Amino acid sequence: MLSKSISESAKETTKWLKELNWKKILLVGLIYTVFTTVIRQLEVVLTMKYYQMSQYFGVWSKLMMPNAGPPPPSFMIMSLVFTLYSGISLAVVYYYIRNLLPKLFWKRVFFFADLMIAASFIFFTLPCYLLFNLPPQLLLSWFISGFIILVLTSLALVKIIN
Repeated sequence: MLSKSISESAKETTKWLKELNWKKILLVGLIYTVFTTVIRQLEVVLTMKYYQMSQYFGVWSKLMMPNAGPPPPSFMIMSLVFTLYSGISLAVVYYYIRNLLPKLFWKRVFFFADLMIAASFIFFTLPCYLLFNLPPQLLLSWFISGFIILVLTSLALVKIIN
């Protein structure tokens, strides 16, 4: 009996995946990557002092900061790949829940954005504050830039994916 339900679930998932418009999902992923890259670069310029404080050097990954100085090109490449993947993931989540969202354009935009912002706050910002020795101002900056990115991405999602 269990194998039958797993089999049925696999068929439903396969059917759902075939219904997705992967061109639109990739487009949203690319748009998200552009939004994120531009906004995060502006944010880094505004918060550079925190990245240069020696007491926080141990916090940054070896990929981002193998030694003092700017991140190497490999970090930027990995960052772009991860960001594209994140944008694609957001689009797939949107596809998954879009029938549960309000039908009016702006309500849909902000409802989805609110869900993603709340998830980001709960699963990223709060744990970072509890687990890592980071200045609260930097976490606030990350949250604000993430907020802007998610609102803009939600706008793109609702506009591109009906």
